[in-house]
Order: sequence, then structure tokens, then C-alpha cells
Amino acid sequence: MNGILITWPQLLYAGLALLVFYVAELLLFLRKANSPHHLSRQTQQRIETMSGEMAALRQELELLKVRLAANSMQQAWAVEHHGDAGVADTTAVAQPLTETPYAHAIRLARTGADSAAVAQQCGISRGEADLIVALYRAEGLR
Repeated sequence: MNGILITWPQLLYAGLALLVFYVAELLLFLRKANSPHHLSRQTQQRIETMSGEMAALRQELELLKVRLAANSMQQAWAVEHHGDAGVADTTAVAQPLTETPYAHAIRLARTGADSAAVAQQCGISRGEADLIVALYRAEGLR
């Protein structure tokens, strides 16, 4: 028996050393995978561009929500004051015979009036006036 003799404690130390090596290698790979340097420059630029586009789309969505709310308020007012016959045709709602408070508020907002003046002159709530001023003043700035 001139062969190599390995005892149990030596085998356990060798196994432990191998296990430590694999754990260190795993941690190194995880660290490299989580670093932003592994992405190419083109991929990073695409991510930044898409993030900007998403922010613009979110802002446009909020603007559309405000417009929808203003249009539904205007339509509700038209139904209330002109009956169902005035709502059947959308052009009749858009340009009624008399100017609606919302149309008047939109006109005032486009001329630069603040929301307090719009609310007072048109007889609408301050929240509605804030919506209309935010929507149509921003539209005039584009």
C-alpha cells in the first residue's frame, strides 16, 4: 500500500475549500450580472429614450383625462339646459346657441385668466376652473 492515503479530516477540508471556491465564483457572477456596465451603450440609450417616451405618454394621458372630464361636464350641462335633443348631435353640443359656462371658461383660460376669475365669471366650481385652466393654458403654450 504505497498509494496516497487521505484521511476523513483531509477530505472534509478539501470539500470545504471547493465549496468556498464555488460560492465565491457564484457571488462574482451575480455581482457582474447586476452591474449596469454589462449593458451595451446602445441598449442604455434605448432604455433612456423609452423612459422619456413613457413619461411623455403618461403626461399626455393625464391631459386626455382632463379633456374628457371637461367634455363630459360640458355635455352634462348641455343635457341639463337643452334636453336630450341637444345631445343627439355632437356639433350641437360643441356649438350651442348660447355659450355654455365651460365654453366661456375655455375662452377665458385661452386668454390667460386665472382659475379664480374663471370660476367666478362662469359660475363653475374652483376645481372645474382649475382643470380647464390647466388644460387650455397648457394647450396655448404648445
